[in-house]
Amino acid sequence: MALGTVTAVIKNDLAFEQSLVAKELFYQNIKLPKGIENRSGAVGLNEEWEKDHSQSWFVELQRAGAQDVYAGLALQSEAHIRWGLKQLQWGFNQQQSDGSFDCKDCFHSSSFLVEAAAHSLLLIEASTWKGGFAVEIAKMKPMIHKAALWMIQPANSKLRDQGQIIYTHRRFLVAAALGQTALLCGDEALMQAANEYMRDGIQRQHKDGVFPEKGGFDSSYHAVALIYAQRCSVVFVKGSLADELRVSIKKGMAWLLSRIGPTGIVSVEGNTRTGKGQEKGRSGYLKKVNRPEVARALLYYAVYFKEPTCAEIAKKVITAPLEP
Repeated sequence: MALGTVTAVIKNDLAFEQSLVAKELFYQNIKLPKGIENRSGAVGLNEEWEKDHSQSWFVELQRAGAQDVYAGLALQSEAHIRWGLKQLQWGFNQQQSDGSFDCKDCFHSSSFLVEAAAHSLLLIEASTWKGGFAVEIAKMKPMIHKAALWMIQPANSKLRDQGQIIYTHRRFLVAAALGQTALLCGDEALMQAANEYMRDGIQRQHKDGVFPEKGGFDSSYHAVALIYAQRCSVVFVKGSLADELRVSIKKGMAWLLSRIGPTGIVSVEGNTRTGKGQEKGRSGYLKKVNRPEVARALLYYAVYFKEPTCAEIAKKVITAPLEP
């Protein structure tokens, strides 16, 4: 895909992030922490790890920087973008010579960071902020590329598949990470790998629309799968695969909508991973439905599939009473 075409496609995604409804739902309350000029950019557990390396760390936590980048683009805030890039760069500062990261759950953790960073840089490059962050982009881009190339190495096949296949959202996540890096760096091999992951995710979908998670379904992680599937659909998937993906997304959205009540509460009944004390996150807290991600999946669909009622449902999900 030619650079001009890439920029045109990403501008559509940028317009989404800068829309009034996206600002309202996701960004208007994102505040910068105090003293960011003196902070390294480490996020959560990684702040403790960098003190003496005695704690566990996960490079995926640095993907939080992408939300600050998006907020900066939406709010026209240079400070937010700079802080977001600082968090993402902290992650790549820990990169090893082969492109990997020496943390637990390395492949999955890497895929989160690569996706967040690639998407962030693509958006910045399509915006009026491109020139102002040229130095940061030039530094991070080859590091993103190196990490993505590590992800597709044959030697990592076990890391890619062991413990990964049972989580369908991860197929779309990896596809998004590789595909966006392919666009960012002009790498056809990465694009081919991204399309393979996309096909695998589509094939794993059940007839009722469910993207299976851990042997069943999960309303929260189903929304995550829809986020990455829709991002791929908008940004890089072409031809017959694009048609297959749109059918898959429509089926997946129909199932998600069936799990959302009239007041916006997302049902957790039957979930395999969230809402019933099944799993803990990296910080040790029990996982609940991630309502902003459910809302983002709905808002993407409202815009890109021209279903405006989904935008209203997204607002209800954000403002719904908390589940017990």
